Amino acid sequence: MAIVDVLRDDRAWKQGVRTAAAAAVSFLFAEAFSLPQGYWAVISAVLITQETMGATVQAVRVRLVGTFAGAAIGFLLAMVTPSGEWGTLVALVISTGWLAIFAVRYRSLRIAPMTAAIMLVAAPSHADVVVSAGHRVLEILIGCLIGIGVQLLVFPRRAETLLRSEVAEVLVLLAQVIVAPCDGANAALDGKLDEAFARLDAFGQQAEAERFGREHGGAVDADRVNHALRHLRIAVSGLHRVWRRALRDGDSHVAAGLRAVGEAIRAYLLELAAEFGHGGPTADSRRVVQAAARLPRVAPQGGSTADDQMVVYYGDALDQAKLALDQLRDAVTGAPSPTRPTPTQSPS
Repeated sequence: MAIVDVLRDDRAWKQGVRTAAAAAVSFLFAEAFSLPQGYWAVISAVLITQETMGATVQAVRVRLVGTFAGAAIGFLLAMVTPSGEWGTLVALVISTGWLAIFAVRYRSLRIAPMTAAIMLVAAPSHADVVVSAGHRVLEILIGCLIGIGVQLLVFPRRAETLLRSEVAEVLVLLAQVIVAPCDGANAALDGKLDEAFARLDAFGQQAEAERFGREHGGAVDADRVNHALRHLRIAVSGLHRVWRRALRDGDSHVAAGLRAVGEAIRAYLLELAAEFGHGGPTADSRRVVQAAARLPRVAPQGGSTADDQMVVYYGDALDQAKLALDQLRDAVTGAPSPTRPTPTQSPS
C-alpha cells in the first residue's frame, strides 16, 4: 500500500524526473568535454538536486564546503608527508580524523573526510594529488551548477510553497485538538503536530536559503510564523484542557458553552488553513488582520465558583490564542500588533 501511495504522489514523480535529468545532463557534459573524473560531476548533480530550490542551495553549500575543506587538508598533508604507503597512511589518519572531529559540529564538513581519503588513496604520488584535487573540485562544481540549472528549469518549486502548505497542515491539526474527544486522540494529534513542526522547521530553513541573503520582500517570515504557531499550539492545548475539565467536573451548561466557543475557533482555524493552502494569506488579507475580533468569548454565568473559574481560565487561554493569531498576522503582513499582557496559564 505504501508503494502505491508513493507512485501516486505527484511530488515524488517530479523529484524523480528532476534527478534523472540532472544525472543525464551531467553525464552528457562530462562525455562531451572528456572530463577525466566525470563521474564526480554526475554524483554531485544527483546529490544536490532536491525537491525545492532552497534545499538544493543548502545541499550545494554542504557539497562545496566539504569538498574544498577535504581537498585542501588532503593536499596539505600529502605535501608534508613522505611518499609511499607509510606517508599516505599518516596523512590519511590525520586528515580523516581531524575533519571527522569538526564534522560532528559542522554539518557542511560531513563529506570532507571522504574527500581527503579519496584524494590520498587514489593518487599514487604528490603530483597526482594536486591534479586529482583540481579535477575533483572542478567537476563537483560543474555538477552543482548543472543541478541548480535543472532545479530552475524542470518542475521548479519554491520551499515557501511547501512552507505555506505545512502551515495549513498545522492549523488543521490544531483545529482538531480543540475539540478532541479523548486524551488518546489528543496524544495522537500531538505526535502528528511534532512531525508537522519538524517539517515546518526544515521548509523554513529552505525558504531562507532561497532568498540568498536578500530581504524578505513580502515573503512569509518563516521564523515568526513558526513562533506564532508554537504559541498558538500552547493556547489551543489550554483551551482543550479547560473544556475537558469542565466536561468532567463542571456544570454541563458551562461545558456546552465552552464547546460552542471551541467549535467557532475550530471553524476559523480551518478557514485560515484553507487560505494558506491556496497561497494566502497575503499582505492584503483582512481576515488575518481581523482574527481577534472574530473569536468569541464565554462570560461567567454567575453559577458556582468552580464553573466561573473554568470560564476565566478559558478566557485566558483564548486571549493567548488571539495574541498568537496577531503574531501570525504580523509574520505574513508585516503589520505590528499591540502588545498584550501574558495571560495566566490554564490548569492541567
